[in-house]
Amino acid sequence: MDYKIAPRRGRYEMLAIETDRLRLAVLKKSEAPRVTEYLIRNRDFHKRFAQTHADSYFTIGEQRKFMAFDCDSFLSGSLVPLWITLKDSDEIIGRVSFFNLAYGGMMNCAAGYHLDKDHVGKGYMTEALQAACSFMFREYKMHRIEAFILPENEPSIRLIKRAGFTGEGKRISYMHINGQYRDHEAFYLLEPDYRKDA
Repeated sequence: MDYKIAPRRGRYEMLAIETDRLRLAVLKKSEAPRVTEYLIRNRDFHKRFAQTHADSYFTIGEQRKFMAFDCDSFLSGSLVPLWITLKDSDEIIGRVSFFNLAYGGMMNCAAGYHLDKDHVGKGYMTEALQAACSFMFREYKMHRIEAFILPENEPSIRLIKRAGFTGEGKRISYMHINGQYRDHEAFYLLEPDYRKDA
């Protein structure tokens, strides 16, 4: 899936790329109300597979702090947090982020993503993830992108395979999910494999 860097950025965006149907942008902390509304709306939907969060996480004040951290980390090159909207709407419908960026001899990172409960099954996350991975390979020169998914999260496993990732086993006690540390299935996508499909 190809992308283009958006010719114009909104005053609340640090970076924006576009696909056929979507806009993926690094948002400034001024957009905390929009992000908080999205998180509250999807709290129960995401809970089963999401990182454990305290109630304070779902407040505008706390999200301003998280988004300020996101922006600082983006500027330092350690995180690429892309919030997803439809091209014809300001409503946030998801996020794809790349974290743990390693440079030098590594040139790899990990990917995470989530989508609005009312927008599943429309191919939006496949479109967003493929375009975002293309962006990371081309613009950040990554060699390898990893993803870690709960074994019972079958829709996410189908998605990551559609995006071209390959399974490579289990990550033991990887993340605190819904009250306990959980094992995750590990997947990877290599830049040479991406180029073969491009």
